[in-house]
Amino acid sequence: MLGTVGAACERLHDRLAQNIKTDSLQIDELWAKVGCSQKNAPAWDDERGDQYTFLALAMREKFIVSYHTGKRDNVNTEVFVQDVARRVDGRIQITTDAFQPYPAIIREHLLQRLDYAVMVKHFDTPPGQVEAKRRYSPAPFAGVSIKIKAGNPQPDRICTSHVERQNLTVRHFNKRFARLSLGYSKTLHNHRYALALFVCAYNFCKVHSTMGCTPAVALKLTGETWTIEKLIDEATKNAI
Repeated sequence: MLGTVGAACERLHDRLAQNIKTDSLQIDELWAKVGCSQKNAPAWDDERGDQYTFLALAMREKFIVSYHTGKRDNVNTEVFVQDVARRVDGRIQITTDAFQPYPAIIREHLLQRLDYAVMVKHFDTPPGQVEAKRRYSPAPFAGVSIKIKAGNPQPDRICTSHVERQNLTVRHFNKRFARLSLGYSKTLHNHRYALALFVCAYNFCKVHSTMGCTPAVALKLTGETWTIEKLIDEATKNAI
């Protein structure tokens, strides 16, 4: 059942998330393990161990424009950025973290219509005597550094806080992303199907508290909030 609905949701997102017009995108990666811990994964098996979900979030509308899960490497980064490029329409401002492959790949696919900045958040190292109790808490925030990589990005839109908050939403509503638990995905294709179902439910069914509507309504992709039943109907009605 997950495979059927997940694959249908992938097709639904691919069909509806087109010609997106938005002011700015924020991009980040979200870690999860699949099958086993990375240390126990065979070196030849790219579908087990650490997997990263790349997310592109429209800052103003909170819409997940694009997503992709795979290893955190150049190949998967390019697949993700290509997908972003074909979904957004017009000039776009993008903010990412300092992941090394981003600048060259983003410029390759979007340079003619791109304003791009890299934001790095700096944290202090906790003193040794409090390290144990702070192990699962953020270190003290020390500041940010910003580097302009393309175009002329507007300073008030250079931010990754919204997509980082989106990572929390993904972990909260999808047990497969929970850390320190046995709820992780056992296979990569089921992990991707569960993510596709979440993304469609988030974009089309979940009313965002700060906007009073769903992200899809905010982008005028739909005219109303969908129920889960309507989402499943829309996703599967053209399935062969």
